[in-house]
Amino acid sequence: MLALPLPAAAGPVETRLAEELLASLGPSVPPDAQVALTLGRPFDGPVDAVRDIGLDPRTGIFQARILSNGHPVELSGRADVEVTMPVPVRRIRPGEVIEASDLTTVRLSLDRAGAGFIATADALVGQSPRRQLSAGRLVQVGSVGAPIVVQRNRPVTLVYEDGALLLAARGRALQEGGVGDSVRVMNIASSTVVTGTVTGAETVSVSGPRVPQAARP
Repeated sequence: MLALPLPAAAGPVETRLAEELLASLGPSVPPDAQVALTLGRPFDGPVDAVRDIGLDPRTGIFQARILSNGHPVELSGRADVEVTMPVPVRRIRPGEVIEASDLTTVRLSLDRAGAGFIATADALVGQSPRRQLSAGRLVQVGSVGAPIVVQRNRPVTLVYEDGALLLAARGRALQEGGVGDSVRVMNIASSTVVTGTVTGAETVSVSGPRVPQAARP
């Protein structure tokens, strides 16, 4: 068996195959992923090059073609790839801001982790759940976002920006959102509905995410 980071006693074939297998999985696999690799039959020859390697994620069976002393050799066996995934240590409700202390990590096989879940704690810290997160459960992509600073049906400052001209008006948010989100807002004075970008607490700009330094009616 072999797990990366590699022990000093790891054989050259296992070491090389584990490295090549991780590289073949691409950037979707975190850099701290580990491989537990078992050859179907012993092989202690040198590895000149790995010509091809593939993994069936359903069965964990890998197939590889290598060159050893200039001769092609077919190898196969089982490879279990594990990744570290963040999970909450407690129930986190919508509206709360996720902190580093709210998270821990678990090791899971790659097929259980899947691409539909958030893979790093950095992607969660500072975000807010859109729905309740359960302790010990993987966090689905799209289930968190920027903290809500504009509430639906609540007053907002609607900032119109056109070059050097800045105009501020009273509005009512028709959607909730966090900084950077696009939301629909109704201008109270004209009843016109516009789409703008949330730039701060109860502030929406119709021209982009820049927060104006000053606004004048």
